[in-house]
Parts: sequence; structure tokens; C-alpha cells
Amino acid sequence: MKGFLMYPIVHFCKTFFALLITFFSAANALAISLSGTTDIHDPSTIIKDGNTYWTFGTGGGASNFPINALYSTDLINWKRGPSPIPANTYPSWISNKVPGFDGNFWAPDVIEMNGKFYLYYSAFSSTSGMRSAIGVMVSSSLNNPSWQDLGMVVSTADEGTLSGQPVNTIDAGLYRDAQNNVWMVYGSHYAGIFVRQINPSTGKLMNSTRYPVVGNNYAWHEYEAAQVKYINGYYYMFVNLGECCLGNQSNYYIVTGRSTSPTGPFLDKNGKSLWNYGGSAILISDGNYIGPGHFGYFYNNGQHLASIHYYDGTTSTGWPARLDLLQMTFSGGWPVLSRNFSVKSDSNARVNGTYRITPAHSGKSLDVENCGVAAGTNLRQWSWINNNCQKFIITRVDDVWHRISPVSASGLAFDVDSYSTADGANLMLWNSTNTHNQMFRFQSAGSGRYRIINRNSEKCLDVAGNSTADGANVNQWQCLANATNQMFSLQAQ
Repeated sequence: MKGFLMYPIVHFCKTFFALLITFFSAANALAISLSGTTDIHDPSTIIKDGNTYWTFGTGGGASNFPINALYSTDLINWKRGPSPIPANTYPSWISNKVPGFDGNFWAPDVIEMNGKFYLYYSAFSSTSGMRSAIGVMVSSSLNNPSWQDLGMVVSTADEGTLSGQPVNTIDAGLYRDAQNNVWMVYGSHYAGIFVRQINPSTGKLMNSTRYPVVGNNYAWHEYEAAQVKYINGYYYMFVNLGECCLGNQSNYYIVTGRSTSPTGPFLDKNGKSLWNYGGSAILISDGNYIGPGHFGYFYNNGQHLASIHYYDGTTSTGWPARLDLLQMTFSGGWPVLSRNFSVKSDSNARVNGTYRITPAHSGKSLDVENCGVAAGTNLRQWSWINNNCQKFIITRVDDVWHRISPVSASGLAFDVDSYSTADGANLMLWNSTNTHNQMFRFQSAGSGRYRIINRNSEKCLDVAGNSTADGANVNQWQCLANATNQMFSLQAQ
């Protein structure tokens, strides 16, 4: 259930919530402070279009802005943008699937697929029993949007009941797995929270398979606002418990679990499944940050950022709900959230073209071993001989992320063997699959040099052993500040 500004929508609270207060906190005296227009409820994943960051949230009313939109050029100062759906209008299909809908949309999420931006939104009504649906719209730009509605993705009417409970089709959360497949997590109280695969060509469901991931074994439960993110070999589920939408009386809080599969099962720190009321708390009310909820994720220049809303404890009621950013680090493989951080400036190059890639420490060139053209061919360094096995096509595939392919075998791509996140994992060529272990960003190291960092492992390309010899292997390793065997220059060819 959602709310914006003064929406008095009541949720049920978790009785043991107060016991957690002693153990979990994210705010501190050095917290960053967002400015401008920050009032938003249920903020989406932050997404970047050009040099502008966007987030979308529950609307402020059908006659005002049916979907809230905020944008920023620095992640700190925010302004309100145009609603993707104009005031007092909504797609005609909703009247059939969600009778009694009032025109105010809940909890959108946004993802970029095939160079376009897909916005998933929720429509809800309780006038004829609980009815809800998730729809999707698309635009080629967020900065200069032209939204086209694509229709329904899922609805309560079509999902049926499970153990007598309806499926509340709200709170879409879109995410990618390590193979770059797209998934949607959705649901709320009642039957549970589920995962479905999305077809990136249409924005709609890939198939009819539905995976139960969070809930109380199909019985009524308190979870909502789920989001999943793949980081360092795990799929982390973030979801809310407690009572939202009551301003400074809210006791909303965020719990997590993790899985090695995009469809679960998701287990908490104690090994309890989130499908059986598990979940380890990672963020609760603290000071003026009341009822944190609706987790979103944004990867910002090497730092993991979480976006949430909170109720503002500096006002008499806690309203309006406001946008907040926290930095997420990991301890023992589990997320830790903090407001004590600075937003990193963008140090990543956007590269497109054909280049020689030269290790700074040796002056040699990255090289395809023996000019092999088969999947599994090794990568090494070698003296420059100006052939196509030492020239690489670098193609931007997703914001700061790139595919690297040799001119001599353009259907292959740099690949971290077996999706490994370990130091020393081998770099080789493999059939281009556009998966995270084949995506790299070019982080400036100064003096025209770059660290080449893998998306799956967040580790650097590394010439093994700091060797300057012909034939030295190329692997991945933890990024080291002054390691010139992890720095490369690019020479256009």
C-alpha cells in the first residue's frame, strides 16, 4: 500500500520492530544533505540519461502529477520534472482491469533496455475488492520524453488467487541477472511477492513462469516494496516490513536476504528463507529519518548507493516523505548502509572505437594469444607488432560499461572465466553474450591512463605478477591505487 504527502494509508506493524532499534543505524552527524525539491514517496531506482539523474515515485494526485518525477545533475540538488502521465488522464486498459481506479499511480520503477527507458507503474483500487495492475510505458529519452504506453504487464484479475489470497500486483522492481536477463519482482501483502522474467524487446512477460520469493507461504504477510540487485556474486533482496504511510508514526524498515539465483530462494543471515518470514534488518528509523522504505540501487562511479524515502522528523507530522541517499558497503558479504559519505564524481570514460591497449608498466600491448579465434583463447601482453590481434573494438553497451572484442575475432569478447569474482581469475575470449563478466568500465587513473574494471567482480584487469615479459598473462585482481600493471593507455587505430 502506498502514500504520498498526506495519504493516511494504514499498514500493519511488526510487533518486534522496537527490539531492533538498538542494533541498526545509518544516520550520523556527517550525513549528506539533499536539497531542492526532494518530496517523493516510493522512489524508483535512480537512472541516468546523459548527464542527468532521474527517479520516479508515487503520484501527488490525479489532478496534480499522477507520477512524481525528480531529476538532478549531481545527485544532491533535485528538481521536479514532468509527470510521465499527464494530469487527469490514464491508459484506457486500466478501467477494465482496475475498476474504480482514481488516477494516482503508485511506486514506479524504471530500467533501460535496448537504448530505451521503460517505466513500470502500479494502479490500485479497493472499491470493488482489492484490484491492482502493473503497466509499462516507454520513451527513448528521459530528458526530452515522449512516453508511449505499452499496456498491462500483470494484474490481480489475471494472476488468480493462491491459498485463497489474491496477488497484489504492485511495486514492480526491475533488475538484471549476471547473464543480462531482465526480471521483475512484484507483489505485496496477501499472497506474496513474486518474480517473473521480462522480455527486453517488448517490456512484457517472457513466459508464464512465476517464482514465489518473499512472504508467508502464500498466507497474508507484511512485506512490500521489494527490489533485487546482483552484486559480487549474490542477488540481494531488499524489502520493507512494518507500517508505512503514517508520517512520523511510521515504523517502516528494510530487511534483506540473498541468493545465488535471480529467482531465489533468498535467505537471511540466519539462513531463514524470506518466503517463510525471514529477513535481516539493515535500515530502521533513526533520528529525523523516520520509516525508511522503498529501496532502490544506483552504481555511481565505483560506489554502491541506495535510494529510499523517509518521513521528515523535522516537521510536526513527518510529511512530506523525502528522498534520501546512502552508501552501501559490505561486511562479511552483507550490506551495511551509511549516510557518512561523499558522492563520487564521474571518473569513467565513455569509449567507442578501435584501440591498442597498452599496459603502463611494460609499454607492451594486450594481445590475443597466437591470434586464436576460438572461444577460450587466452589474453596476454606482447610487444607491439601492429596486427589485428592487438587491436580491440571497444563498444559502450550500458552507460559506463563496455564490451571489448579483438578485430581479429570480433564475435568474441573479453570474458572473466566462469563469472569468477576471485583475485587471479583468468581473462580470455568467449562468445559475446553481453553478460556482466564481459562488461568493463574505463576509470581514469590520470595521465591518460585507465583502470579497466569488470562489472561482475569490480576488480581490475591486471598483468600477472607485474611482469614486463612477452607472454605475461592477463587476469583480474583487486584494484590497487598505484599499481601500474593495472593501468592502461588507449591508442586509437
